[in-house]
Amino acid sequence: MNRRFTGDELFKLRNLIPINWLIKEHLNIPSKDSEGFFRFLCPLCNEFQTATNPKTNLARCFRCETNFNPIDLVMTVRGIGFVESVKYLKTFLPGTPDSRPHGQAAGIEWNAGEYRQTDKHAG
Repeated sequence: MNRRFTGDELFKLRNLIPINWLIKEHLNIPSKDSEGFFRFLCPLCNEFQTATNPKTNLARCFRCETNFNPIDLVMTVRGIGFVESVKYLKTFLPGTPDSRPHGQAAGIEWNAGEYRQTDKHAG
């Protein structure tokens, strides 16, 4: 069993799976749009004092001062380890052996040998 992942694989998981989509559509974390920001219920402190940054693809809770990337969020919400979280997220990247049809829904496409994020889920 391969337990190592390349830096490129981890980069794609952290940057190409839109964190807003992951929170709202897949992890089913309660979320809302408030004051022009996408807010979600922090899985650690259960407060809505949160925001996401689509440019960096990171989420932050200002109450408990925790930052999340997609891998961190899956580990926290699903209660699984790093390796399991990476394998789980890899199923959302199109063009990978274990991918599901969700990659396109996440706003990711495989084109000309590279992954690209489409605009429909960028914000």
